[in-house]
Amino acid sequence: MTEGKVLSLFVTMPDMMRAGHRMKCEDFDCDENGIVGSRDYDNGEVKPMVLVSKKSYDIIEDAELVFERGLLMEDIYVDVDLYHLNKGSVIEIGEMLFEVNGPCEDYRYLYAFAPELPALIKGKRGLFVTPLEYGGIAVGNDVKVVKEV
Repeated sequence: MTEGKVLSLFVTMPDMMRAGHRMKCEDFDCDENGIVGSRDYDNGEVKPMVLVSKKSYDIIEDAELVFERGLLMEDIYVDVDLYHLNKGSVIEIGEMLFEVNGPCEDYRYLYAFAPELPALIKGKRGLFVTPLEYGGIAVGNDVKVVKEV
């Protein structure tokens, strides 16, 4: 069984507080509409969350590039490589369950940081995940794959 830990969490602030600012946090609540209190929460669109593995930043650092965590627009940053998971797989984080929706394949904005960055992390940018219930997660929570499809 694949297991790890949550290393950090990020939330995009709503318009009333520095619109679009990404803030590192220790915990947050979420449900099928996303992160409660975030800019994109319950905006009428399905907005899956982005889970990024440390593997992505290891690849970037191996290429001698240095970027702050959060560059990949992750909501959840974990120390375990989950990129082998397919759509429909289920990950348990703390006491919450998340369904994998598929890989995050939007690389366009990364060209501004380094032209080689999109090709470097192709297929390893992150996973779109959706909470299956309401609950909270926190830095340090256990991460476990409970169902692989």
